Amino acid sequence: MRGTRTTIAAGMALSLTGCLSTEGGTPGDDCTSHFEPVASAPDRTALKRTLLDDVDPRTRALRFIDEDPGDDKVVVNLLDRKRRLVMSLDMWQRADGTWTAQRWSQCID
Repeated sequence: MRGTRTTIAAGMALSLTGCLSTEGGTPGDDCTSHFEPVASAPDRTALKRTLLDDVDPRTRALRFIDEDPGDDKVVVNLLDRKRRLVMSLDMWQRADGTWTAQRWSQCID
């Protein structure tokens, strides 16, 4: 359990420093908001199973938000056993028919 917490904390620290320049400039010089891939699957059902079973061990349920068939993206929240938010992702079907779930990484300028 302690190793899991350390891994999660390290990942969170890396995500918080993601907008710092790595080339000696000032923070934010190369800051670009972007999607970070989390999971992919051949179809939507397989992606849902991957999100539930393989992305974060705390995940016990998925909550789909804004599942409008006319939208290109669906927001999905991964929830822990107490229904608390673990992670929020956007998922969509790619041009080749496969599905992806990605997390938005917002740079603060």
